[in-house]
Amino acid sequence: MAAEILNKLRELQERNAYPMHMPGHKRVVDFIPFDSREFDYTEIEGLDNLHHPDGIIKTAQEQMAQLTGADASFMLVNGGSSGILAAILATVKEGDEILVATNCHKSVYNALILSGAKPIYISPQTNAEGLAGGINISDIFRAFNNHDIKAVIITSPTYEGFTCDVNVIADIVHKQNAILIVDECHGAHFCFSDVFPKTALQQHADISINSWHKTLPAFNQAAIINVRSKRVSIERVARTVSMVQTTSPSYPILASMDWTRDHFSRDKNIMKTYIENLIKLRHELAHCHSLKLVSDSIKGEASVADIDIGKLTIMVRCDLTGFDVAKILLEKYNIQVEYAGLHHIIAMTSPCDDEKAFKKFMKAIKDIDKQYPRKFIEKIPMISNSVETASLTPREIFYGATKDVSFEEAVGKIAAESVTAFPPDIPIVAMGQIIKQEHIDAINRLLQHDVTILGADNEKIKIAMEA
Repeated sequence: MAAEILNKLRELQERNAYPMHMPGHKRVVDFIPFDSREFDYTEIEGLDNLHHPDGIIKTAQEQMAQLTGADASFMLVNGGSSGILAAILATVKEGDEILVATNCHKSVYNALILSGAKPIYISPQTNAEGLAGGINISDIFRAFNNHDIKAVIITSPTYEGFTCDVNVIADIVHKQNAILIVDECHGAHFCFSDVFPKTALQQHADISINSWHKTLPAFNQAAIINVRSKRVSIERVARTVSMVQTTSPSYPILASMDWTRDHFSRDKNIMKTYIENLIKLRHELAHCHSLKLVSDSIKGEASVADIDIGKLTIMVRCDLTGFDVAKILLEKYNIQVEYAGLHHIIAMTSPCDDEKAFKKFMKAIKDIDKQYPRKFIEKIPMISNSVETASLTPREIFYGATKDVSFEEAVGKIAAESVTAFPPDIPIVAMGQIIKQEHIDAINRLLQHDVTILGADNEKIKIAMEA
């Protein structure tokens, strides 16, 4: 018998690889101003009730709403996933049609099961590098012309840091008397500087969800859901938030969000220094050729409205894969990146990264770039632009009969479970979609490189058995 989790954490701590990944506090003591053990209280007298706040949590949420420009903000201790569940449960019911971008997080599909809503899928555009960009406006018009859509959910920014034109999308959605929900989990820092893209609420989204733990110094699972809309009942959102959150909330998580909001609002130099260092880093990385940083020149391509400069998405244009680059960074330079794919890596930054850390990462990338000459690599999109949806809803599929079949047998059948690459847990094929050969090809490519694929155990996929 052994304490497996604790032992592994100690092993990682001893190695002390520099974290170019979430959580945003980067384990920097100055940005974690307390020992979590000392503040791990339950809801005793003098504290507050997260589900019915009337004291310190109520005040903290009001201050959060003031920062984000929301009518109401709710603090989440079950991560942005719980915010997405709450948003969908508050805005659609069984049988309602909801427009869903296919690059949405796994939690969206879980919300569809719980709500009973029927998804109408829409795919983001794909750029020349094979990455998912923004949503094409004409596709949204087409969806509304063909369906009675009650709500729309999109991801902006994407995992790679690309934003949609939320302002235009919101205008279209509202003219159809529908509700716009934006998964803005990777954009929690946008509200602290206009150097970053405008927030979803600034662009008239009805609901946004921010994961503060991703890019800010808050503990894992720290997130908020924001509402600014006459179309959405704040009381109903409060109820659904309560439904999907634990009744034993973590005060250290709540305190880490509250401290970050207060500290960053007071000390503007934190974000100012971070941005200055970030711009210097991006300027240096722009000179690399084999490991090419995606720059703001991508704006306008594949419906990308803007980019988050805090996300370092680096395309691999040499005889290495993204997996190879990530391995070299870890083994030779002791740097752990957030994500590695076939043709790119993603390094996540935050205000807790200092100039020394950025120089370490810059040197490593430049060294690798010099060692491997640039060459043309054909990029293969990981997200299919071709979506065919079955008549069954995710809820009907979940409670209906299913069967595990081989990859070959699955082609042409209805996916009974989303198949996702982890991270970032975005479906290659979503529950309720018709499985195509291109989905199987994408899964096989990733499995060849030992990528964790959820929903494809032992090279089998769960399909729905139609009545």
